[in-house]
Amino acid sequence: MKDTTIHSLVIARTLLERSEPLCASDDRYLASAGLILLQDALEAVFYALLIEIGVDEEKNIERKSFDELVGELKAAGIPVPKSGTLKALNKQRLLTKHYAQVAEPITVRTYCEAAQEAVEVTCKKVLGRSIRDLFIADLLADSEARGYLKSAEAAIADGRLLDALIETRKAIFVEFEEDYNIYGWRDYDGQKQEGLLASAFRGGWRAPSWTRYKDWIEKNVKIPTDYIQIEYQNFRLQAMELGIHTVELQNLQRLTPKVFRSTAKAGWSVTYDANFPASNANDANARYCLDRAVWIVLKKQEHANARREPAKDVPFDPPPIYIDRIVFEKPSTQSKQVHVVSKGFTYTIHRIVGGFDPTETFYEISAESEEQSNKTLLGGPAHYFKGYLQQLPEDG
Repeated sequence: MKDTTIHSLVIARTLLERSEPLCASDDRYLASAGLILLQDALEAVFYALLIEIGVDEEKNIERKSFDELVGELKAAGIPVPKSGTLKALNKQRLLTKHYAQVAEPITVRTYCEAAQEAVEVTCKKVLGRSIRDLFIADLLADSEARGYLKSAEAAIADGRLLDALIETRKAIFVEFEEDYNIYGWRDYDGQKQEGLLASAFRGGWRAPSWTRYKDWIEKNVKIPTDYIQIEYQNFRLQAMELGIHTVELQNLQRLTPKVFRSTAKAGWSVTYDANFPASNANDANARYCLDRAVWIVLKKQEHANARREPAKDVPFDPPPIYIDRIVFEKPSTQSKQVHVVSKGFTYTIHRIVGGFDPTETFYEISAESEEQSNKTLLGGPAHYFKGYLQQLPEDG
């Protein structure tokens, strides 16, 4: 789905949600106000669907009237149920908005039902789903954060505003704060040297180094959310690199409850001030946090998508490696000799490497012996090494 389509339909859905209680009112003025919002929502839906199917690339749909938009949808093979009622709705909206003719509530309810049916049918025809199933988080690529933000949007629609703020914070946690999680270091005392792989599994490498020790954690972590120890200079630089305003990221941290989970499969712990729900769990704050969180996660995903890697689809045709050629420890003929090319080995060339002497060029190679090891259950080559083989003119 095109980004423009999603933006337009999210706006249209918001207008629909606002118009429905007004259209259901028995008060003529409230019903008339709902009618105006309803027609605007309907028009936004039709524009979005025409853009999605590419009609805007062939025709200038911005200048078309409401009746012409309906005609374009039908011409594209998209059925528009109750189109006659919808055209009457458009005329009534014109009279109400521009000539102050108040609409009758019973008539407005009829128009509302027709508009809802038209939106449902046309959206399912073009998009394969209802407009009610569309979320602003659909702008994002599939990810764990996207799931939390869709849950936040659903919670807002249901009026569960504190839940919405919690779900929004979970998205920020998995995208940003989890890198500062020192939970994995709670048993590390620094006395024993451990390998890089073991340390990597502990996580939390963006947290300040002095926090990643058992003693510090025992003294300073009083509640679960204290396991998140943000180094704010690093945090600021990370945001700047992604093109995110630091203050907006910090706003989300201030305006949502703190959350924590020890591992990806663990449950969530939530912490907030006692007066937080009454003061901050409101519709305006929930919608602001959701909107900013979607934007921030989108910026991070766009940054990741901008990365390009060199192609490796064309295989390298290696030159013959001749018997008795010398393999050096470093790309220099003055370095230690580590191997002489001989039978009984399989050689693989990985890179072309310029030597420390600019006049010399080398192949970076590895070699495995055909002789198998009997020291492990899994077997494997008895001998393995890496080194540098000088590239000679006759190698081509």
